[in-house]
Amino acid sequence: MDYRILIAAAVGLVLVAVGGFYFALKPGLHEPVVHPVQTAANPTPAAPSPPAPGPPAQNPAAQAPSAPAAKATAASIEAEIAQSNHAELQALLKKNFSKEYDELIAVAVRRRNEGVKDEAFGQELFTHFQEIMRSKLKFAVGASTPMIDSLAANEVNLFHALGTDGGTFCLKVLGKDDTPAETPLPENIRRMMRLGTLYRFRAIVEGMPSYKPVDPLTADEMAAFDASLARDGLKFDEVRSGAFLSKQGNEPGKPCLMVEKLYLAIARLGEGTRRKLYAGMFFLGRDQ
Repeated sequence: MDYRILIAAAVGLVLVAVGGFYFALKPGLHEPVVHPVQTAANPTPAAPSPPAPGPPAQNPAAQAPSAPAAKATAASIEAEIAQSNHAELQALLKKNFSKEYDELIAVAVRRRNEGVKDEAFGQELFTHFQEIMRSKLKFAVGASTPMIDSLAANEVNLFHALGTDGGTFCLKVLGKDDTPAETPLPENIRRMMRLGTLYRFRAIVEGMPSYKPVDPLTADEMAAFDASLARDGLKFDEVRSGAFLSKQGNEPGKPCLMVEKLYLAIARLGEGTRRKLYAGMFFLGRDQ
């Protein structure tokens, strides 16, 4: 084995073909970010009780035109997001990336007032979340080890779920099946995908003050990685090329169980080696 080649490839190339999988997904696999809600600031008047039956001339309210829909505002859009599953992410963005957050809200207000439907609106908003994350993701390499390990543990759980009860979605999440899903993602998988996005943003916030480029793996670290992979019947070249995904066949869910094996092989390594590999999987090269 030529370690000069492996070490040069280890950061930025290792796992790029198979790491950070659902980060690059089309937003259609995610639930809409927001759902229309009523807020105290803009309550919807209760529907009036129907008038007693009578001739049309005695029931003018029945012929009254409906009131025009209220215009969306920055406050109403913020209220929608705050009552969605992305409230915690909203607070993080508003606090740490105020310029990008204000731009996102301005676009959302415009799109709402253009009449975009709820599902498309939510998907567009999620795409904007991803764009903000993509431009800053490299800074997450400076996050604390506990933060990065928390993200990795969530990925282990996510890909285990995708390999078992969510097997029909496995190839879609891996970006290898573009056919429309016939059913919604299971809620537990949606929850872990949301959590993965939130953890990535937290890692960015933690890592920005102490960001510095990641060093390549040393020969000893590369040997340790090879040994850990071998325990699960994996090889480095298979991982780098993505060929390991089909080692157990292409039945629904099997590729995602191979991803789970890969994460567990890395989790066994020492802190320094683990951080470098997770950086290549989760953060580096994702701004392209």
